Amino acid sequence: MKNVKNILMFITVSAFLFSSAQRVNSLGGNVGYWAGDDNEWTMFPHTLNNSNLAQVAGLGTESAHEAYVRWGEGTKWGFSWNQANANDMLNLQWGNGTMGATFGFGMASYDDGIAKGDDTCTPSASNDCVDATSSMGLNASFGMAMGFGDLGVGFYQNSGDDGTGATDQAAAMGFWANIRRAQNLWVFDNMLAGFSFGSDNNTGASVSADAETNMSLTTSFFTHLDIADGTTGLLAMGFGYYANAALDGVKDATETTIVLPSWTFAVESGMTDWATCRVGLTSAYVLSNTVNSGLADAKDVTNSGTNTTNWSVGLGFNYGSFNLDLDVEEDLFTNPVQHVTGYEPISGDNATATLTYTW
Repeated sequence: MKNVKNILMFITVSAFLFSSAQRVNSLGGNVGYWAGDDNEWTMFPHTLNNSNLAQVAGLGTESAHEAYVRWGEGTKWGFSWNQANANDMLNLQWGNGTMGATFGFGMASYDDGIAKGDDTCTPSASNDCVDATSSMGLNASFGMAMGFGDLGVGFYQNSGDDGTGATDQAAAMGFWANIRRAQNLWVFDNMLAGFSFGSDNNTGASVSADAETNMSLTTSFFTHLDIADGTTGLLAMGFGYYANAALDGVKDATETTIVLPSWTFAVESGMTDWATCRVGLTSAYVLSNTVNSGLADAKDVTNSGTNTTNWSVGLGFNYGSFNLDLDVEEDLFTNPVQHVTGYEPISGDNATATLTYTW
């Protein structure tokens, strides 16, 4: 069930104001529930007005570092860089205290110098015998606090030419929108709703004439729990509808999933004045899932009742001038002595860290 992994997640608002995507991931994975977190701008761009920061993420990897810097009083300016996106030209952030916006642009081209259709070319390390290739992509987002609550919207588009002269070339486009507002319902006092739509014809083994489309509609309600001094918990319950068409480029392949309810429970607790422990649990009940392979005479396959539950843990350290967020393994809590004394690492081989300075 391809869509099940995209269930609604719930995250908490914490007393620790500034943090990172790494902190959010250790508490369930949805920054929309972290009012005040410095990574909140990814869903509600106007919140980039709330902080000046310099941040480096992906520490511990060789090629997946990301860096962010933004500053200003009144007017906010920011820039970001992603080591994995070699063709990025510009990633800009802007805010005026009320509104916020981001804009990204990237492009690349290559020409091997061989005339189109020249069959005498011999492939080598410096010449792959293809005609000129090119690609271009852009993305933008906007956010603002409205009378009904926080609003964030975004758009992306990219396309390319692989130089083969093929009729079908890679292209993708999509948009998203999020709303968050105070809303009392049962034991909850806030609501988060999101919608997204995307189309991409390069999701399978090759570029397809039929683009795969993905649509999602999610709604959840959440509340904050004051568990103890220095310890905050959050609870959310949600609904999700996900629909895919032309899966992997197969024209008639479809999948529809309804998730109800989805749950997230997360706790962040200050163990000391400089160390914070984070634990998150997410669970989703698949009320309905319908899949059709799109092959000739294929029938719909339906099922329900699958419940997916996942755990996540993390640590945060406050060093005064900067914060450090770190991936850890559950074994740190079940076998703490070995880790504290240095006999075992506190995180796995693929663990990363995020370093953040705020002012």
